[in-house]
Amino acid sequence: MTTLLRISGLSVTARLAADDLRLLDEVDLEIRRGQIVGVVGESGSGKTTLARCVVGLLERNVRVEHGAVTLAGEQVVAPGLDRTDRVRGSAVGMVFQDASRSLNPLMKVRTQLAEVLRRHVPGIDRAEVERRSVEVLEQMRISETARVLGSYPHQLSGGLRQRVAIGLAVVTRPALVIADECTTALDVTTQTKVVGLFRTLVDELGIGLLFVTHDLMLASDLCDRIAVMSAGRVVEQGDTLRVLDNPQQEYTRGLLAAIPSWS
Repeated sequence: MTTLLRISGLSVTARLAADDLRLLDEVDLEIRRGQIVGVVGESGSGKTTLARCVVGLLERNVRVEHGAVTLAGEQVVAPGLDRTDRVRGSAVGMVFQDASRSLNPLMKVRTQLAEVLRRHVPGIDRAEVERRSVEVLEQMRISETARVLGSYPHQLSGGLRQRVAIGLAVVTRPALVIADECTTALDVTTQTKVVGLFRTLVDELGIGLLFVTHDLMLASDLCDRIAVMSAGRVVEQGDTLRVLDNPQQEYTRGLLAAIPSWS
């Protein structure tokens, strides 16, 4: 598998009124095509900042101090450099925790899919837009494609809305998808379906997936590799089973100890 995403020595700082705050500190991470890498840790560990840095969605007072983000061999983020507008939505898709952040409540699903395709696929015609809209909903294991395409988000269940949001992220056929706590608001049954869906998408389409979660058990079910974050640093990373079965860092052991059923 070839390297798709490489994050090298990435340090990110927030400028505050009193002082600067280091949000990410010398983070190194790699994702290969066809691979799922989980980023796990407690709230405030830097997981979401890392994900948002890759797609250029940092707050205005947050800046990259050191390091770089390279996608498919092209440097897209570095100090004073932000080329993420060239890849966001086309080469990189993003799935947020709350589907309402991805879906416009005033637009039907068909219109939203069409808007994304026309923005990121130059020259696409109406027939191809419709064909790919139906195709991506079928990939999301949605059987009633006509009904869903003609629905507003509020007319769909929470699980369906999240699958549509994932569909919006992959309809342009990106090389990389970033999922930021996108199963947190779902019930356990729907979580299981979404996790299975991600695994199928990666295996069938050969995309890379950066899966951000605080749920170690979920990461253990889905991810090929995991990176454990604490206070803006990656304290441990490697093959999922190796890290979880034989953690080397006290912080990782503490996270595992907090799971009553882990054995």
